[in-house]
Amino acid sequence: MLIRAVCRRWPVHLLSLVGGLLSAHCLADQRPIPTQLEFEVLQTASHDKLSFTQGWEISKAHIFESSGGYGRSFIRKSSYPDNKKILEKRLPAHWFAEGLTVQNDKLFLLSWRQQRGLVLNTKDLQPLAQFKYRGEGWGLCSFGDNIFMSNGSNDLQQFNARFELSRTIAVHSPDQQHWKNLNELECAKGLVWANIWQENRIIAISPETGEVLYQLDLSQLAQENQHPEAVLNGIAYDKEQDAFWVTGKLWPKRHLIRLKMPQTQAAHNAD
Repeated sequence: MLIRAVCRRWPVHLLSLVGGLLSAHCLADQRPIPTQLEFEVLQTASHDKLSFTQGWEISKAHIFESSGGYGRSFIRKSSYPDNKKILEKRLPAHWFAEGLTVQNDKLFLLSWRQQRGLVLNTKDLQPLAQFKYRGEGWGLCSFGDNIFMSNGSNDLQQFNARFELSRTIAVHSPDQQHWKNLNELECAKGLVWANIWQENRIIAISPETGEVLYQLDLSQLAQENQHPEAVLNGIAYDKEQDAFWVTGKLWPKRHLIRLKMPQTQAAHNAD
């Protein structure tokens, strides 16, 4: 208690005079936690309550969704924003569909434990190629030629357009808390947004450092879903509206939300 009281009352330049131990305690005590973002709900619409949503992304007036489960996985292409089904491709029984992302009119789709993914044509959902990776595949999103993947741990893996591993990024808070169970991803506003599996929380991660800058509590949207597997999972960014569609596995509804971002971040996004 004495150390904490000194930390709060003494300026940093004086702390450096009393030795490394006290200074270290004070600096640790002053580490910030990720900022809790507020949001407003702009719209609520229907969502397929039978879809075990794993990946969700808006691209060129379409929304692409992957639904998981052995023997019942599929990829769906729908019109946006009304979410009317255009195409649906069922996957083989041994394939458990996971996250997806769209890059240059190609859709990259992960599997859970097969350690391989599919590249599909966004026009007709026909397969073009396969790619390999190590470990499990959970979420996927992309900035330009860079693709980010989660695997349920506290790491993000970054790949190039040929799905060759570039680096592994440890995701952590400014207070050095590690965030495990990273699930569905969305790359937007210069950040990687991640669902936390089995939580009503989304976090925003710096793709450069892995630091968690913001967190978002969506408990008020999830209260209506009582199924044990009906967890929050699905983030799709609408750039024109500067808003996110969020949904979950087996959710009957989707919600368009606009975040109240700090001015410094809003200015960064406008650059």
